[in-house]
Amino acid sequence: MSDEPAPRHLPSLTSLRFVFACAVVWFHMSFVSGIFDGPLQMGLGATEPFAAGAVSGFFVLSGFVLTWVHRPGGRARAFWRRRWWKIFPNHLLAWTAAVVFFAVTTAAVPMEAPPGQTPWAAVAGLFLVQDWVPDYDVFTGFNTPAWSISCEAFFYALFPALIVVARKIPVQRLRWVWTGLAVVIVLMPLVATAVPGRMLFDWLPINERSMWFIYVFPPVRLLEFILGMVTARLIQTGTWPRVSRLQVSLAFVAFFLLLPFVPRQYAMSSAMAPALAAVIAKTALADLEGRTRRLPRPALIALGEASYALYITHFPLMMAARHLIGPDPGLAAWEGFAFVFALIALSIGLSLVVYRYFERPLMRRFAGSHRTPPQPSSASAPSPAPASSAP
Repeated sequence: MSDEPAPRHLPSLTSLRFVFACAVVWFHMSFVSGIFDGPLQMGLGATEPFAAGAVSGFFVLSGFVLTWVHRPGGRARAFWRRRWWKIFPNHLLAWTAAVVFFAVTTAAVPMEAPPGQTPWAAVAGLFLVQDWVPDYDVFTGFNTPAWSISCEAFFYALFPALIVVARKIPVQRLRWVWTGLAVVIVLMPLVATAVPGRMLFDWLPINERSMWFIYVFPPVRLLEFILGMVTARLIQTGTWPRVSRLQVSLAFVAFFLLLPFVPRQYAMSSAMAPALAAVIAKTALADLEGRTRRLPRPALIALGEASYALYITHFPLMMAARHLIGPDPGLAAWEGFAFVFALIALSIGLSLVVYRYFERPLMRRFAGSHRTPPQPSSASAPSPAPASSAP
């Protein structure tokens, strides 16, 4: 057993997960709004960089929180068991819903849907290995958001070894490691431009393999997870540099101003990870110093706890709604917006039900969390859900 003090509770990070999840859900609604004309489709589709950035935020947050709550001496097998019960039951539930839906409806009613409804894509998606196949029809097949869970599964497999290495980095070198990771992440989209492949869409100037490499290839996305780990170590060791809110805001503004002038791969937003790590660090420090007011509200925390359920279940629900309204419902713009907001509200409601009556009972029964209830003075931070998939 470790004699390290238990990690401090960081409730604002739980709420932040809900913010990230909402960014993804909002963008995915553009899959539904393709049947509408005008401002609805434009307003939803324009949020693609924010949704992709939210996924990057989930990866950074995942590395941060797992490092934050880790205590030396824990067994890798126990860690993997907890992670499996956290992600796989909800994934299986959503995967089953997506497979059943497409099996029942695709042949009967033509509709716009993510490609890849094949047995091979279904099997790859079920076992969360779809990201290792550089085929758009596979890594977006069926429940498209699950591609990021495939990445998270890879991160979790490596975490017991990565945390040992991270803890051995000398304190005085942590900032150098963080900076090096940030530079590599920012330059990685340039590497992706050199990856050849077939073009997927006339409107998208990124070929299939370049998209796969920069957006879903687990070893590339692992850099963001490790960045989150190092960020947590900097805070744990008291060496995180103070970064002002203005500096963080300017970093985001500069990123979006530069987007029209850089390769399209940058819109995949892994390059946002350093700025997102700064946001996560500032949020964590605010919790530690008792300066947070809005994020740690009970309602937001509850929504944050259900954010993984929201992320993984909203896509099958969205496609079912798309099927029910038909390819040409003839809705006005305001009716389209009302439909989208109602669908988002329904997705959030479903996520709360799944979390309360499915995810949490299984975690308590099988993940071992019931054996180590948090102490009032030192509750560990909640584990993050993999966020939504980007496009």
